[in-house]
Amino acid sequence: MSPEFCDSREWKIGDSAQKLWARIVAGKGAVVLPTYDMVETDTASKAPMLFTNDGLLVAPDLLVMSRGKPPKWNEVKAKAKPGWYRIKHRWEHGFDYSLVREYQQVQNLSGAPVYIVVNELASPLDNNNESPLTGPEMWFAISLSNAMTKGERRPTWPGGRRRPNDRGRRGEGGWLWARNDMFHLHV
Repeated sequence: MSPEFCDSREWKIGDSAQKLWARIVAGKGAVVLPTYDMVETDTASKAPMLFTNDGLLVAPDLLVMSRGKPPKWNEVKAKAKPGWYRIKHRWEHGFDYSLVREYQQVQNLSGAPVYIVVNELASPLDNNNESPLTGPEMWFAISLSNAMTKGERRPTWPGGRRRPNDRGRRGEGGWLWARNDMFHLHV
């Protein structure tokens, strides 16, 4: 990873959330393999890579294993706040559509479900209406399968009409779902 990328505010926030979530999960008795520290990375996103028969895939951040339970992947996202989507009158989260497609392949090839874990630094006072945001930070999760069922692709995400050249990783837009479809993780 380039030193410039590691010095960025976004990287530091994301790295901090990944490490904190790994410690929280391990503190609850799980064994955690942090893929985010792998050396083999995608040059565009700096994400860790998995080797498959068909080539490389971006790996979710953590592989979580617990005695008596099947392993699961956790993709950790640090978000300053959820987005308010005026058209649907809802708070929502999401991420790059190109990653959604790769995580679906990881899930299918590994047999382990992928969960999107969001560290939300500021949360709405009213979960169902546009409202002011406040702390403390909260953690939420949704399975990739539920995000795919309940969410939608937005080709113009994240830039919208104002930033037409900002269309996420590989220019494919994003996948977004309602914050209310996520479950709150009490940590």
